[in-house]
Amino acid sequence: MNSKTPPVDTFPSTPLLKTGVLATPTRKQRWGRAWLFPGMALQLLLSGCQLVEMARFSYANAKATHQWANDLRNTTVPFTLVDDHIIVPVRVNGSEPLNFVLDSGAGATVIIESRDSRALKLEMQGELPVSGVGTGPDQTAYIVPDTMLSVGDMSLQHLSVIYLPLEAIPFFDDLDHVYFDGVIGAQFFARFTVYIDYDRQEVTFSEPSAAAEHLAKLGTSWREVPLQIESGLPYMTAQVGPQPGKSAEVKLLVDTGFRGAVSLTPATHQDLSEPLEYFESVDQGLSGDVISRVAMADSLTLSGYRLHDLPIRYAMAGGESDNGSNGILGNAVLQQFNVVFDYANKRLFLTTNRQFETAVSADRSGLQIRPHVAGGIVKRIAPGSAGQASALQVGDIITTFDDRPVSYQTISDLKRTLGSGRASVRLCWLSGEEQRCEDLALASRFSEH
Repeated sequence: MNSKTPPVDTFPSTPLLKTGVLATPTRKQRWGRAWLFPGMALQLLLSGCQLVEMARFSYANAKATHQWANDLRNTTVPFTLVDDHIIVPVRVNGSEPLNFVLDSGAGATVIIESRDSRALKLEMQGELPVSGVGTGPDQTAYIVPDTMLSVGDMSLQHLSVIYLPLEAIPFFDDLDHVYFDGVIGAQFFARFTVYIDYDRQEVTFSEPSAAAEHLAKLGTSWREVPLQIESGLPYMTAQVGPQPGKSAEVKLLVDTGFRGAVSLTPATHQDLSEPLEYFESVDQGLSGDVISRVAMADSLTLSGYRLHDLPIRYAMAGGESDNGSNGILGNAVLQQFNVVFDYANKRLFLTTNRQFETAVSADRSGLQIRPHVAGGIVKRIAPGSAGQASALQVGDIITTFDDRPVSYQTISDLKRTLGSGRASVRLCWLSGEEQRCEDLALASRFSEH
């Protein structure tokens, strides 16, 4: 946790807890989006008795209650950033704290099969088929009724949650790949004022009535942004400048669960065209591969704050378009601010933090790397990239970069290094049981098409 105190207004807090993504029903019976990974979208394919189960699920969550263990009606807990995901400690049915992603783009609470979640011995009911982007087969999820989730001094009771077994998550090959135990989203954002302090790496949940006085006294460093809350999810207006002299006003899902900067869906907006200079990015959805084009944008403006030279994904298929949106605003941008979500009054507050205007780099290695218990596992290597010219292979686990160990806490630093302007980076990795090291050359991946 960061020891420096930022010179901005902060929420009142309670003592820190000592601990070491899916959506609401939308049209066409599609049950939401889960932006845990770029391009991951989840659908529940409902019919017959499954519609009955879904009705029970929705009714149970409407009847859920919450309680505070203190009179302040707020609680502050630390978080860690793992691969640009906000990981908070959550107790399930009184368990020891588990690691959950705080995801403003998630409309349901999800528990994922992991070593720790297996120990919960959850009682699962209501089997449901799920599908996502890609062309693979449907997977199976389950409903877990009457669940209690506790964060710090606050508990949400009588929730129904979705359980995803390991075999339903193709981007986790085995339990060593699973670095979080679940996702919390809409039920928490709808009930509480949520303050994310990226400087201190703390998140505060407050009863809206308890937070109102503090919000009214926020200093001039904070800017208020209108939010549109649709299907339980937050949207805001921003201006994107794909090229100098060009600008488009876009509606973006504000999604702390999306690790990237911005993803746009060109088909949804007449002023968004496919980029001419880009590289392809392949990510994995629940049902197969998702292809995007990554290009550099001249600018992004949020409530008068202007960021320059951002890598933006252009989703060629399967991009965010629900509720008339044009794309997603992700955590690579949001973490340059301290942020307050105030659903009760349909607004967002922003103030710049120490990371503001930190360059968001575009990958120059061609390596798709994901967290692994032993380091960072290479999931994919782009054809024609610097990574393909190296000795690295898919499935290798990178253990150090520039003699720094790769861990959950440093994997984001590794990726930023691979997108930096440096000529090379020293990598060591495990290939099977063999330890290897190499200076990996870095090169721009952008080309005209």
